[in-house]
Amino acid sequence: MNYNSLGDLSRSFAMQSRNATIKQDIERLTLELSTGQTANMREVVGKNASYTSDLERSLTKLDGYDQATRETGQFAEGMQNTLSYINELSTNFRDTMLNSSTSSLGTASTVSEAHNTLESVIGALNTSLGGRSLFSGMATDTAPLASAQSILSDLSTVMAGAGSVDDMINAAQAWFDDPAGFGTTGYLGSDTALAPMPLSETENIELPLRGDDPAFRDTLRDLALAALADDPALGLTAPQQDELLDRVTTNVVSTSGAIVDLQATVGSAQARIETLSVRNGAERTALEIARNNLLSVDTYQSATELEQVQFQLESLYAITSRMSQLSLVNYL
Repeated sequence: MNYNSLGDLSRSFAMQSRNATIKQDIERLTLELSTGQTANMREVVGKNASYTSDLERSLTKLDGYDQATRETGQFAEGMQNTLSYINELSTNFRDTMLNSSTSSLGTASTVSEAHNTLESVIGALNTSLGGRSLFSGMATDTAPLASAQSILSDLSTVMAGAGSVDDMINAAQAWFDDPAGFGTTGYLGSDTALAPMPLSETENIELPLRGDDPAFRDTLRDLALAALADDPALGLTAPQQDELLDRVTTNVVSTSGAIVDLQATVGSAQARIETLSVRNGAERTALEIARNNLLSVDTYQSATELEQVQFQLESLYAITSRMSQLSLVNYL
């Protein structure tokens, strides 16, 4: 009796072990069929483990570069859209200045539009993308420009002591060029441009535009001068107001291409970003092909083996069921 009991227990353990082995084979073959790659990488790779690790490491690095490329591309696109908007505002203001009337009503309308355009330009330059300011340099958590009212107030104070329109314009120019003037109270971003962004092992992209760029300063200066033409603190007579607006018009026309030049600079960076994106994609494809050639399995063979293993499992269940029905009475 003891031997028979031991034999039954051993047989039970053997059946359980075989059942577990077959189920593992089913899981392995099912995974291989769904992924097209071997489930036992160690056995297939063998001595090529370092080569496979290098492939995986390269693909992981490309994942990082892909993320950096997307973020940099979005950043550059945000800059380009902002520049396009500012250029449109500047063009409309230039047309207004060229067509403005010298009457008191025309002067008031021009001053009002200059003020509104100044606020719009400052709002555009203070644009942020994903919580990062576009034109603040390294200080991406800070809006680059003070409010239009703050800039106009500081500029009015500087111009108030000048005796003529020429002196006022020179004072305004000096304030916008002064690091202790506009560079301190008008521009609030960093004096350091954004660090180059690595998009591959050998390529970096620079987007160095900041809110204190000369093109932006000239645009803000012209708008601010026009917005202050009827400022009581300056006490300009009607002829002096006309003279100031005429000088502003001349400046606006002469500097109208500066924003377009910045658009071209950002456009060049966008083209390089796109080129690097395509190059990284081609490298990824090559690496994935190399990895698939090493780890891929014959799906037809896997399907055949899976069918055989499933048949084995069904047979095992049938045998187990048959054995569970055996008894001494039936034997006798």
